[in-house]
Amino acid sequence: MKRAIALCGGGTKGAYELGAWKALRELGIPYQIVTGTSIGAINGALMAAGDFEQACELWDTIEMENVMADGLNLTTTIEGMYNQREAIRPFLKKYVKNKGADISPFIEFIDRTVDEERVRASGRDYGLVTVQVTPIKPLELTLNEIPQGKLKDFIMASASVFPVFPMQKIDGVTYLDGCYYDNLPVDLALKMGAEEVIAVDLHTSPSHPNYVNKPYVTYITPSRPLGTILNFDRKVLDDNVRLGYYDTMKAFGRMAGKSCCFYTEELGDWDKAIWNYSARVAAAEACLTEGTFKRFVKPGSGRHLCGSIEEHIGRKTGCYTREDYFLGGAEICGEIFQIPEETPWGLKAFIREIQGKIKEPEFYTDRDSFGKKPGNERISDRNVAKSRADRSFLTGCIYYGYKQRMPGLEEQLNLLMFHPGELAAALFLLAVEETDNPV
Repeated sequence: MKRAIALCGGGTKGAYELGAWKALRELGIPYQIVTGTSIGAINGALMAAGDFEQACELWDTIEMENVMADGLNLTTTIEGMYNQREAIRPFLKKYVKNKGADISPFIEFIDRTVDEERVRASGRDYGLVTVQVTPIKPLELTLNEIPQGKLKDFIMASASVFPVFPMQKIDGVTYLDGCYYDNLPVDLALKMGAEEVIAVDLHTSPSHPNYVNKPYVTYITPSRPLGTILNFDRKVLDDNVRLGYYDTMKAFGRMAGKSCCFYTEELGDWDKAIWNYSARVAAAEACLTEGTFKRFVKPGSGRHLCGSIEEHIGRKTGCYTREDYFLGGAEICGEIFQIPEETPWGLKAFIREIQGKIKEPEFYTDRDSFGKKPGNERISDRNVAKSRADRSFLTGCIYYGYKQRMPGLEEQLNLLMFHPGELAAALFLLAVEETDNPV
């Protein structure tokens, strides 16, 4: 079976693709074809050559000076641009002169990074996408169609994102970035004979939604936005490499979660809690949908209990399982209690961390007063005001209300429908507390 890797264009967001490659190496997944557009064509050439060390060096050392002379680091903040105000004038002067940024450093960088002979000798097939300007037509080129000694030129053509970069001329013909035709060349991979494709997108909204659910495509999308196409901030690049690794591991079932990462091998130890959580959610959902405010909340929306949980499930396709709901509840707990997302968690360690938060004496101060107001079995005005500013406070209120079997709590579920995340988190804490699995 021929397997292809299809890599998306997206400038410095391409660091994500290095993380994906790292995961594929650990998973022992071979590939025979690589296709790419723009930065995907650059990463793809390294993947085709099997030069992982060179790819790591590229993303460990790349700086704005490697790409543009007198360039700008295009961050997403006004402050970031203001800090570069002295660089704007020389950048614009060279931009006008070159009809685009001065990318002579980038040309030298590609020349040092890509080894054409190693790509051709690898035994893997390679393809890229560019666009010919006159006459205008898209080009999907395989390695066999690229003349000997011209691979780096056509990689530059694929990455010439006009008008930021100038267009690329090869033997008198002008080319520009392949993103203007196909930024994620899954089609090209299939035309080259792939029977299975691993597509690595660089956008949270899929570039090719028609391929997301296909049985022959494993479609990997970032679980959060990756930033701008020319952001060379070292932390952003490193975070995107890490995210690419995690998201790929999730795509192949070795990890789970959306913002958080959980090792999946522990899931089997939590069967009782998983079923308990599902039952608690079902019961609470039934109470909520029968309530006075039912008409204000559309089932499945983020303001609905199940909808809130589903928004926190990493997998976006197919029928959700009890395990999906359990991990969605864990995600919400992590969000509310601000559990660090930088490293993967074992479920036991994660639950221990959450339970430590909810049991801290200063954390649950005043929670036993939730719902108690003289002459009125309703949520007190003071607690409502505090809960609006502190999601963890309201979660604790619901949790301790259930534990103490507070009178009238079920009636108050109608109000809690406006806080579905906090309710989902409290039910998760109750479910794991009743399991036999020690933490």
